[in-house]
Amino acid sequence: MSSTIETLERELGEAQLAREKQQRAVIRAENAHEAACSARDDAWAKSEGFGEDAEVEWLTTLVYERRRELYEAIDLLKTAEGKERRIKSRLMYVLPAERRRYLAGAVDEEFEEFLRAVESAYGDGSGIKVSVTTEKPGEIDLRGDATWRALERLYSGTLRRWVEIRASGAPGDREKTEAMARQIAYYAGGHIPRLFIADEEVRVESLQTRHGEREDWGEFTRFGGPRGKLALARITARRYLDEGSVARLGKHPQALAQIAEIARLYQTMSLTGDEIRWRLEQLISLRMEVLEAVYELTGDRRRFSFYEIARAARLLDGHFPDSGVAADALVRAVNRSLETGVPLVDVAYLSVTSGESF
Repeated sequence: MSSTIETLERELGEAQLAREKQQRAVIRAENAHEAACSARDDAWAKSEGFGEDAEVEWLTTLVYERRRELYEAIDLLKTAEGKERRIKSRLMYVLPAERRRYLAGAVDEEFEEFLRAVESAYGDGSGIKVSVTTEKPGEIDLRGDATWRALERLYSGTLRRWVEIRASGAPGDREKTEAMARQIAYYAGGHIPRLFIADEEVRVESLQTRHGEREDWGEFTRFGGPRGKLALARITARRYLDEGSVARLGKHPQALAQIAEIARLYQTMSLTGDEIRWRLEQLISLRMEVLEAVYELTGDRRRFSFYEIARAARLLDGHFPDSGVAADALVRAVNRSLETGVPLVDVAYLSVTSGESF
């Protein structure tokens, strides 16, 4: 028995074919209408508009018929487009993975070098290859499971990229490719690479790496030192933030690294890419010590919402000239809020307006 996603993916494919067929029908009807109008105008010019001309009357009737056929074709096209939109809405509601299967952000030389580093760390001459695949608008890759096919149909009008890992099928390739995929997902914004072993796609149930845990990942030569870690931070930040924000953060390397760590922590919380992007945009203006405090508070899984922590952090960071004092004030405000039950934002506001020391 087919699943809901498989059924909707099949229905969407049929609806898209019907819509494309109707678009061609509208173009043909438009051409036929324009041809009839042109012929009628030529006949009218030749008759010089005197009296009644049988050819002009016949062509005028033909113009009306072609126009009615054009309107009918447009109505059918609108109906087909409406059906396609309804199926897309239902499909987006039931799809679990949304766009994490596509690679967000720019694919630059630094990211390509990161993929080469992963490839060399696990390759060992076994022929495992890592590459970025790009599908242009209108081109659809229908390989893989129903979820992938459904995503391809949903976003077929956009430029799409993803990472592919291919192995020959030698013993141990499955374990190696899964480890590579988890490492890429960790640094590349939770993106889910596609695995192909002996040209057959392998479905991986979960590529999530828990925060603070590391598998036996291959060591990077290029990304081992402080500069390499900063490059990895830029790779993660570019998955969520625009290039201008990444450039501004690049002037404060420690803050950039901390933002990347916060992003990787959010990746373990079942948040969508858009939700993580919005959260990071609220934090990029904070100073380093305050960012560290936010990171620790988020990692402790306190009962406060992100909105409370971010708003209190911005309030205190803007009030205290010393960032270390602002960070300490945020931690104390959290403890005070837990003790008294007063909302965190209110505690932070009182500390600013009344000058109270916790």
